[in-house]
Amino acid sequence: MGRKRRFKQRLSPLQLRIFSFLAWFAVSILCLTVRFRSVGEEKLFQGKGRVMMTWHGQQLPGYFYFRRRAYAIIVSLSKDGDLASSIMRRFGWKIIRGSSNRGGARALIEMIRLLRQGGVVAVTPDGPSGPLYHIEPGVIYMAQKTESELVPCSFVMDRFWEFNSWDRFVVPKPFSKCVVYFGTELSIPSKLSEDEFELAKERAAAVLHEANELGRKELEAWIGD
Repeated sequence: MGRKRRFKQRLSPLQLRIFSFLAWFAVSILCLTVRFRSVGEEKLFQGKGRVMMTWHGQQLPGYFYFRRRAYAIIVSLSKDGDLASSIMRRFGWKIIRGSSNRGGARALIEMIRLLRQGGVVAVTPDGPSGPLYHIEPGVIYMAQKTESELVPCSFVMDRFWEFNSWDRFVVPKPFSKCVVYFGTELSIPSKLSEDEFELAKERAAAVLHEANELGRKELEAWIGD
């Protein structure tokens, strides 16, 4: 859940319930003060399944904004992932456990199944550990196997705290404004050469950067109203 502490041992079930409730409560209270403005959200509901991409550092407001929608998201099988998944279940997310280091293949198969059923899955393509703004191959593979479009989503805030972390993790300040901007959808062909696959990763990064740029312009216009 962003900047949580690193746990050397797994939390007990009671500790997990307590910590996850406190984190869920704190994020909920904070984000209830934030004014959200959505642009282009209809792109999530057009056609088949959708792979929604957000940079890792922007994920916290997304936990709250997409609450109770049962969107799917991958959370690692690490000790920290235990807490993150417990928190996100409180927000109503569907949790699939796995990462590139452990359980990734099983998680990817489950994501593909959900996409083929027309669901929405959320990914942070530069997570869970970077490097910053790097697109992992699993994002392209999911879209490739399911004919699901990639939908870039940015969270752009006028006032926020930024952590000194690899992902430049941001937390909105109380009573800030946040534009949730959905950018240009990206279709991925079912068959790609190795070079074309790398090019698809570059295009995915480009549309996500573009969504952030356009989101900033939307925010500036909102502030100027």
